[in-house]
Amino acid sequence: MESFPRYQNGTIYFIMVKPESFKSVEFEFQVIKNYHFLTAFAKHFGTIVEGDKVHLPQWLGAGYIQHISLDGMALFIHNYKLNYDLVLRRQAIANTESITLKFDRSKFLSKYSQQQHDPFFLELTGFEVEIGTCNFNTELKMPADKQINFLIIGTSRSYLTGLLNSESRATISDLVKTQPSFVIYDVILPEMDHIIKEIIRINGATELPMLLYKTRAQELIYHLFKNLYKRPVIAPVNVKQEDAEKIYLVRLAILKNLNSCPLLPELANLSGLGLTKLQKLFVQIFGQSIHQYYQSMRMIQAASLLGSLSVSETAYKLGFTNLSHFTRVFEHHHQLKPKQFKSRLLSESVS
Repeated sequence: MESFPRYQNGTIYFIMVKPESFKSVEFEFQVIKNYHFLTAFAKHFGTIVEGDKVHLPQWLGAGYIQHISLDGMALFIHNYKLNYDLVLRRQAIANTESITLKFDRSKFLSKYSQQQHDPFFLELTGFEVEIGTCNFNTELKMPADKQINFLIIGTSRSYLTGLLNSESRATISDLVKTQPSFVIYDVILPEMDHIIKEIIRINGATELPMLLYKTRAQELIYHLFKNLYKRPVIAPVNVKQEDAEKIYLVRLAILKNLNSCPLLPELANLSGLGLTKLQKLFVQIFGQSIHQYYQSMRMIQAASLLGSLSVSETAYKLGFTNLSHFTRVFEHHHQLKPKQFKSRLLSESVS
């Protein structure tokens, strides 16, 4: 038996729970005016806020969540390792002015991915960034025994569009400026990852920390939208919560079967969306067609598999019957042939 704290009516109660029956903990919140996430989190889990951080109670894990308030922005840094799965549920708000940008350096599964997976396809190596309005319900599930690192920038539509200085043509910035409800997905590029690490390292000994936080946060936004501006120009459409959920189901179906080319009619049937709407929403959210996204994720997985499999085994695992074809596709995505990439992995593991 183990004891776990619960906070109720100003008092901390300890509940005895068998470890084998205690699988996850949950925290539900809604970002409304004057809401303070750290205070609410600390109250829920029976811990305290110290300065701009709340440290996880020892029973839950080791690490902290940090909140930095800036002019026009707020930073939330999640940096911890859990003893139990943690589910964060954000309830939607009616206000369409609030926007969040989530830069995720950890790999955790959403509520749509609890099915059994081939172990080789559990861990994709690409880090993720997601931008969206706060009129969506969101659910994040952080697994136990893995280092969790993600950063959230909370801001307003007007502040973000002011930074972007939107152009007249139909671009990503137009989508941010005009659509009441949207979500955009991208990958974290190396330069973004470097900035996130710098932000996490800022501490009390850092000179001008608040200025540095703001500068680095704006640099993150700059590199993100610099990459998003490379996307094909499309007329933006409003994305409803139910449509976004259907698109993420399609994405999950693709990721679960990276050794098999997705069939559009089957994906349309799975999502309940018309084929045209499915393709248009997918391109808007992910910046690629369904087939391009499938191939990109396939090559990210190939890079991961090469750490433990041979080139031919990797190609076979991903459904390639022609090794030369696999080599060409891999080189197109990574600018290295698979053998060269594998050699680099081996040399890095030795050094």
